[in-house]
Amino acid sequence: MWVAAATKPFIKFQFHRHTTSLPLLLMANQASLSFSSSVSPVHAPLKRVGTHNGSFHCDEALGCFMIRLTNKFNSAEIVRSRDPQVLEVLDAVLDVGGVYDPARDRYDHHQKGFEEVFGHGFSTKLSSAGLVYKHFGKEIIAKELEVDEEHRDVHHIYLAVYKSFMEAIDAIDNGINQYDTDQPPRYVNNTHLSSRVGRLNLDWTDPDQSPEKENEAFQRAMALAGSEFLDSVRFHVNSWLPARSIVMETLAARHTVDPSGEILVLTKFCPVS
Repeated sequence: MWVAAATKPFIKFQFHRHTTSLPLLLMANQASLSFSSSVSPVHAPLKRVGTHNGSFHCDEALGCFMIRLTNKFNSAEIVRSRDPQVLEVLDAVLDVGGVYDPARDRYDHHQKGFEEVFGHGFSTKLSSAGLVYKHFGKEIIAKELEVDEEHRDVHHIYLAVYKSFMEAIDAIDNGINQYDTDQPPRYVNNTHLSSRVGRLNLDWTDPDQSPEKENEAFQRAMALAGSEFLDSVRFHVNSWLPARSIVMETLAARHTVDPSGEILVLTKFCPVS
């Protein structure tokens, strides 16, 4: 469910999931979206997750998508506002508010003095998406693998997905160049995920600049960023992890091939990267 909060009354968007026994990550890709101006049915109240309204970027779109995959914020309402009084009472706030405090589920990265990184050898400053992934990524991956968060495969995929997918989103959002050079780029690349999400913002020539229209665009941004995140996780679960297992078995058996241990013989084909 969505809520757009500004100076106008709340506009709500309902997010319905198909009933399925598949893991939560698989469920997210099968979700269907509909709109409603009615209040949620009175059962257990949904959590509410805030982010800013106005122009959006890939990091908060992906952060909102990911946090709704967790047990704590499953199918949470998304409240888009910059009003501090609105944000203060929400269960979590991403990319706005000037506070990073995981104990209160506040995940902004714009405030002065913020230098949080993922760790594990990575030094890129985190965006709101990176903060959500740092604190909830293992839970999301464990759901896909259907194992406990402490399982060693969860940790391997957690690091691999950050390296191959998440870090670039953090770097681009924070304006960090890919290369340490003062030379101008030889070409412009506007095909990466952050650029494609950015193009989903309303065009300034669009006569309809309403909050409803803006939230429809943000909804598409969440779906785009989220689908590519899920694709990355599933690739690492279904392809990268089995290939890694073959390589690790080959490394363990290398001394049976040659006493030096310098010759590896793969027993079956697999991609190595």
